[in-house]
This record gives sequence, C-alpha cells and structure tokens, in this order.
Amino acid sequence: MRRTMSRSRSSGSVGFVAIVVGIAVALLAFVPPARATAADPSTLRYGIGTIAFTDIYASPGGDDAGGDGSAARPFRSIARAWRAVEHTSAHYRTRAYRILLAPGLYRGAYLDHDINGTTYPSLGTSTTPIVIQSQDASNRAQIVFFDTGSRANLTLYRFHYAYLLNFDIRLDLTSVNSAGTGGTVPSTESHGDGFQCERCDHLLLRGMHVELYFADAEIGQTETIKLNQSTQVYLEDNEFAGAGDNVIDAVAVRGGWWVRNVVHHARDWCLYAKGGSADIIIAANEVSQCRIGGMLAGQGTTMPFMEQPFLQYEAYHIKFINNIVHDTQGAGMGANGGFNILFAYNTLVRTGVSPNLRNQLLELAPGGRDCYGPTTPECQAMVTAGAWGPAASGDGGEGIPNRQVYFVNNLIVNPGGTVSPVRLFRVDGPRAAPGASWSGPDPVRSDDGVVVRGNLIWTGSDTLELPDGSGGCGSSHPTCSASLISSQNRVNTAEPRFVGFAGGDYRPTAGSPATSGTVALPTFATTGLSSEQLTILADTLVTVVHTDFNGTLRTSDAVGALVAGTPAPVTPTPAPTLSPSMFIPILRR
Repeated sequence: MRRTMSRSRSSGSVGFVAIVVGIAVALLAFVPPARATAADPSTLRYGIGTIAFTDIYASPGGDDAGGDGSAARPFRSIARAWRAVEHTSAHYRTRAYRILLAPGLYRGAYLDHDINGTTYPSLGTSTTPIVIQSQDASNRAQIVFFDTGSRANLTLYRFHYAYLLNFDIRLDLTSVNSAGTGGTVPSTESHGDGFQCERCDHLLLRGMHVELYFADAEIGQTETIKLNQSTQVYLEDNEFAGAGDNVIDAVAVRGGWWVRNVVHHARDWCLYAKGGSADIIIAANEVSQCRIGGMLAGQGTTMPFMEQPFLQYEAYHIKFINNIVHDTQGAGMGANGGFNILFAYNTLVRTGVSPNLRNQLLELAPGGRDCYGPTTPECQAMVTAGAWGPAASGDGGEGIPNRQVYFVNNLIVNPGGTVSPVRLFRVDGPRAAPGASWSGPDPVRSDDGVVVRGNLIWTGSDTLELPDGSGGCGSSHPTCSASLISSQNRVNTAEPRFVGFAGGDYRPTAGSPATSGTVALPTFATTGLSSEQLTILADTLVTVVHTDFNGTLRTSDAVGALVAGTPAPVTPTPAPTLSPSMFIPILRR
C-alpha cells in the first residue's frame, strides 16, 4: 500500500527564437473525459495525450536577464520562464509549452497572464497545455521558502489546461528558523498556502510533494493545497502534508477526481470539498493525522465565493470510495451540508480517538453560510439568484442541510486499548434557519435520507452509542434509526481479522468477517436538482466499484478498502521530514 492571494508582478516576453522545441510522449494517448465516470475509481488516470511541446528551461544557476530559456542558457526563476509563454490576441497559448526545472531550489511564484497591469486568462486546450515539471524526476526541483521576502508557494490564476508533474513545494525550516526545530517557528500565514489554483480549468497535479509546517500549536490558517472556483481538477499520486488549517481545501470546485494521494497532518480536516463543490470522485487515498477529522463533504462558505448553478448545498455528488483513513482525533468522515454524498468501501482505523474533541466516528451536521460586512450587496444578489444563505451581514450560521448521505460497505475499527468514540454519529437534530434575511429550508435537517447500511464496525469492548432520538436519526426515522442501524450493520458483533493490523497492514485475512456482508450501492436521487444541475450531474447518478484500494479486482463482497489477497504493502523510502512532529508511517506513496 502507499501512502486568495494578492497579485503583482511585472509583465514581459521573449522571442520564440529563444525557446527550444522538444517532443514529449505522454503515458496515455487519449483526450481526458469531460468528467469522472469510470467504474473503477482506484485506477483513474488523466490522459495527457501525445503532444509536441515547446520547451522552456529553468535552473537555479540560470540567468533571468541574460538567459533565453534554452537548455544552454536557462532562466533562473519559474516566473521568468512563465513570461516566455506566448499567447494570441484572444489569450490562447500559441502552442503546448513545457517548463522544465533543473534540480535545485527555487523561489515561489505567482503566475498569471498579465498585460500592462490587466489580468487575462491563460487559455488552452487538451492539445495546448502548459506543463511545469522536474527535468529529472529522480532529482526533483524544489520550491522552498528562502527569506521574509519570498513565499514557499506556487499560485496559478485563471489557467486552463495546466499540468504540474514531479516536483516539490515545501517550507524549508533550515532557512525559516536558524535556531533549528527546537526554536520558535514563525506563523506560516505570511508564507501563503503551499499551492493554490484560482479559477482554473483542467488542472492536473501528479507525482507532487507539497509539505508545509505542522505543529500542535496554532501557527496560522494555511492550506497545503487550495483550490478555488475551478473546474475539472485531477490530483493523482501525490503526497500533501502539513497544514495550519486543512491539507486540501476546495471551494466551488466542479468535476474531476482525487486518487491515490497520501494526505496527512493538519490542525483541521485532512481534506474537504465545499462551497457548492460537485461531481468529484475521491478514491484510494491514504488520509491520517488530522485533528478535526479525515474527509468531509461540505463545511461552510462565504456567499460571494460560490458559483452557479450550485448555490444551495455545500457539496453535490461527491463520492468517497476505497479510502483508508487512520489516526484522526475527530471523525474519520462526515458531511456538513451535502446532497447525494456517498461513502462506500472505505476503511477507518483509530478515528474519533480524542476524549474531548468531536468524539464520534462519523459527523453529520449542517453546513455554514455567511456574509461579511462589505459583501452584503453581493450576498443579496446571490440569494436573488437562488442561493441559500444570508442576504445581509450578521445573519449567517449553520443552516445548510444534508440530504441523501449514504454510508455503505465501510469497515471501521477502533481496537481495544484505543480511546474509542462515545457515539457512532454526531447527527444533529432539526434546527431553525439562522438569521432574519436567511433564504433556505426551515427547519434545517442533517439526517434527511441518511442511509447507514452494510458496514462492519468494531470498537473492541467499548460501548458505542447509536442515535437515541435526542438529535437526528430518532427512533421513528425511516432510514437511520438506532434499530435500523443495528439490524442493517454489524456493530460490535464480529471482530475483523487482518494480515498485520499492528504494522498498518489492513488487508483482511481469508475468512475474516470483513470479507463478506456488503449490500448494493445506492443510485443518487434527482429530486431537488434544478434542470441545469441535473444536466451537469446526470452521468454521476450510478456508482459501480469493481476494484479495491490497490486496484485489485473485487471477487468477493468484502467491506472496506482492501480485499483479501490484494498485494502486500510496499515499504517506501521515507520522505525527508521537516519537523519531528511530522513523522507517521506511510502506507503507500
């Protein structure tokens, strides 16, 4: 197994004659699909295609003033290499470009298509992408923090068809803190998020390692990966770690998949998709060591950051499949304001283990929506357009309901000796909609259409509280009452057996209770979707899962992310650790 920012820079260009043309053959030679519809989520891979690239070279030993971007005379910085990319008068890239980074250390960069102080999109197609990658994948380029005058981040603004491959972005504690790891580490707020893409379309990150600083003390709200108002985002085979807030924070992101990533260490959630994010497959990831929780659909959003036509729920049609979530203080998974959310065939180990912090295995609660002072006219316009939330500042709150959240065929294990959660759910009862100017359902329900079925849950000898009617999923609830959960799931009745549980090998042994007992996956309902939303989401209604976390064919009805007989774990070479608090055994890379 494996494991919005200010914009300013000078504009410029160089002649095409200074750029060396190279031919690159991609691993897969087909145009990527419009959205994620494949039946086997663990094996999804974006097809780059066979493309003739115009190559631009950068090197730490290069020269921004005297270089020409050739292999013989490379530029020094990523920002200067980007300014060598040419666009037509309609702001389309003239051809497919590839920025090749020689081994070594680089400063961060804010990349946009600026002409005399006006920012335009950098438009492209599947045949004219912009690629930024290490020149030598075995000796990777690294963007690092150098001093107080530079950031350790890379930001793309309004890029279409942008692919980032096989380089590192990290906070260099040797440079940040001359006293060493035992000294005072400054707030990372001033360093920015590790990677950010705002208003991007067809974004691919593959083979990337993005790692910021993580500590138990509050050190600023930073995200390792920040995705804003973007479409068709593909995250494949990366390691993302170390966040003062969340490792992956996606706001109003529509389409794509996040697969086979290792995501760990954050003060908040490991990852979430919110703000009307829709149509995303999140599969075969290893997620661990986050305080508030592991994986979340929805959360809370400021009104003007949302995008048509997904203005009501916090998350639509998000599918969490074949993931391994382990060692989170709060809930392993949850939905805060989600519509048609599927959690299927996931394995959760030692989740909800804090005795004082969100002490539950699963979290089902309302999503939030707010409107800050100067944005009131924008909020009113959003409400007029059909958004749920406050039309005026001060009327925000947790008022976005859940509807049709499915938790099916998952394996949850908190072994004896673990601080075990008190309850299966945090599932909130109905509440009044917040604020006088609030638009949306009233009352706000967190349990509408919630289904919990076919799961194997083992928490040792500890008592696990099921919904008791004091909140949501009460005794008369048609789909998730305590009696239904008891009859439709195996809750502390069958102890699963594993090949090497103590060492992080969560493959079930042959004959383990985890190798049987699944139920059919649900089909997403369409009631509540507008015609525009349904047009976009129509091909995501049905989910079929043929493979497990490792891509092994599911020949039995095993619950959880791994089937018996799947390949043994591969012990990887550990990545360099930036802080003593960062260490965690990585199952897969």
